[in-house]
Amino acid sequence: MKEKSLGFWPVFMMLTLSVGLSSHVILLPTVLEYCGRDAWMCGIIAFIVLVPWATVFITGTMRRTKQINIRQWLRTRLSPFGAWILITPVILFLLHTSFQSFIQTTSWTSSTYLPETPQLVVMICFMTLIGFAVWNGLRAIAYMSCLLLPGVVFLGDFVMSANMPNKNYALLLPMMENGWFVPLQGAVYAASCLMELFMLLFIQHFFSGVMKNWQLLLQLCFIMLLMLGPAIGAITEFGPVEADKLLYPAFTQWRLVSIGKYVEHVDFFAIYQWISGAFIRISLGIALVMELIPLRKPKARLTFIVTVSLIYIVLCKILLAHLNAAQQIVQLTFILDIGIIVFVTTWLWLLSFKGVPKEGGLDEKSKQRADAGATNNL
Repeated sequence: MKEKSLGFWPVFMMLTLSVGLSSHVILLPTVLEYCGRDAWMCGIIAFIVLVPWATVFITGTMRRTKQINIRQWLRTRLSPFGAWILITPVILFLLHTSFQSFIQTTSWTSSTYLPETPQLVVMICFMTLIGFAVWNGLRAIAYMSCLLLPGVVFLGDFVMSANMPNKNYALLLPMMENGWFVPLQGAVYAASCLMELFMLLFIQHFFSGVMKNWQLLLQLCFIMLLMLGPAIGAITEFGPVEADKLLYPAFTQWRLVSIGKYVEHVDFFAIYQWISGAFIRISLGIALVMELIPLRKPKARLTFIVTVSLIYIVLCKILLAHLNAAQQIVQLTFILDIGIIVFVTTWLWLLSFKGVPKEGGLDEKSKQRADAGATNNL
């Protein structure tokens, strides 16, 4: 994929689908469990706290690095070993989040609309589609997001509006009945989703323009709204006690939708929403890993895609046999994700004060060293 080939809006839509799936599917059951009726406040608190972080650590770092390739830039600031110390946690984070989405999607598919289809068939079909997307690169994934997101947003507004008669907003009160600590604890989990925007640092060299503060804050705000809507919907439609018992609260809201006397059972629209988000999220994670390793030769790229797909399928098959344990692990990984993001973004921010080579690129010696390192990685 050529550098400087993506505008702001394709990246915006790609990250919205990716992080939006996490906030709907993975985060929502967790914050409902810990915060009850205060779950809707978690995204707002996390947004307020992370505004300074986003403007200082993300756009600040991007501005000082002139939005060049972070992997190559690190090789001009650190030894190859030091660069890999920062890159390896990011690779593990991306593989973990994409696999987490894969196992959640497979579990949901098998328990809702394809209960009679073998899980192995579901996994192979889904990973085949993802493999094609990864093979075509970030640009293809971003442009597919432009096609998928409008439908996802329209359906989200539709389910929100159609369920208005079923909502009781009095269930949101009293706020903070158990004190400040409960929503603050949930805000930590919400922050782990919002902080996934740190991925911008690793695709910044694909941007056709300079990332501005208002653009990043718009992305942050939009994702916060994606957290707010389903949380309020789950609490006002089912109540905090019943919402906590639901494994997929966002999907269950679709089952309440009815239009007049004759139109109901429209929850199949949720399939489009979920699969769109999962497809982009998993594809983006694996594609970014290939950029960070990096893999340039077609044979190496194909081998990597096939290997990762097989590993995901095997691990998913094993973990689905112990789903309760897998769900408990998910809750623990929120804190681990925050630790990785804080560690990486802090070091990149500190290193960015060392400056950037003239003309926003790498000098000749640094280019040779980076190219040699990339060749050795193959």
